[in-house]
Amino acid sequence: MKNDTLCKEIVRDIRQSFINFPHVKAILASLNRLHEYRCHNEEAEHVMLLGESGVGKSTLLARYVEKHPRIEHEELTEIPVLHAVLGQSPTPKILARTLLKALGDPKWYAGSEMELTTRLTLLIEECRVRLLVIDETNHLIDRGGEKTLHTAADWLKGLVDETRVSFVLAGIPRTRRLLDTNDQLRERFREVLEINRFSVENKSAEHEFRSVLKAFKGYFRDLPTIDISGKDIARLFAFATDGRLRDIRRLLVRAVQLAHEQPVPGLTVAVLAQAFRAVIYPGSPDERNPFHKTFNGLPLVTGNEPFSPVERAT
Repeated sequence: MKNDTLCKEIVRDIRQSFINFPHVKAILASLNRLHEYRCHNEEAEHVMLLGESGVGKSTLLARYVEKHPRIEHEELTEIPVLHAVLGQSPTPKILARTLLKALGDPKWYAGSEMELTTRLTLLIEECRVRLLVIDETNHLIDRGGEKTLHTAADWLKGLVDETRVSFVLAGIPRTRRLLDTNDQLRERFREVLEINRFSVENKSAEHEFRSVLKAFKGYFRDLPTIDISGKDIARLFAFATDGRLRDIRRLLVRAVQLAHEQPVPGLTVAVLAQAFRAVIYPGSPDERNPFHKTFNGLPLVTGNEPFSPVERAT
């Protein structure tokens, strides 16, 4: 029972962890700058936040929104940071509906595109929105043709100009194409922040990655474990997770669970190999399992492997 409780506590901490990596601090500082900016007659400031799937963009943004909750006044609900996540194929009308729903408009679905956009603009002002964060912006370019993309970009540029609040457009790297469709939109989003995957490609990157693993190891409490932040193990983690924060968490959670199922609880390389095969690459042959002694040392980026471009295209 004691081991079961300890396991659940470690898993909870890993899943809920929010570590202030250097890039996290820098991005939070930029978000704070936008949030604190007071636009009068000049244009507001905006940024685009890019990063591969699984590097922690959405977690970072959600945490920032939590730090700036809605404020209930007698006459209105103040929304300092409005956060919306785009679904598939967002036309201007769907965009407006998505943002109205995020605002809490009970009739977010009703009206023409023009009516929805007008109501959206008014509510953004009435709710005193100071920062508008749109996540999964890549959906604007993932479906539909060039005409649809240009229409969405034009609508978004109009909303940016009309509301005069700061915007954050977040998505995977191909989201940058959105700026290529509209010169005026590109002028407004000249600042582009990027979250890179962790790696061991040079000493500086390796040091950062090992510090990340060391931070996670700190959640293990009294669980006997190998040094997951050691140089050799860190390199195996780089292969096993492609340096993606989501996969690092996923791998560690399952490894901790498996470690507590051992006759003598402990996290070993063998346990990591088992966890990898369970949650990262089911059915992986031994030579493609970074934690197996026969691993061939090649990145997992071919065919149906977990980090192949084809597998990560959506």
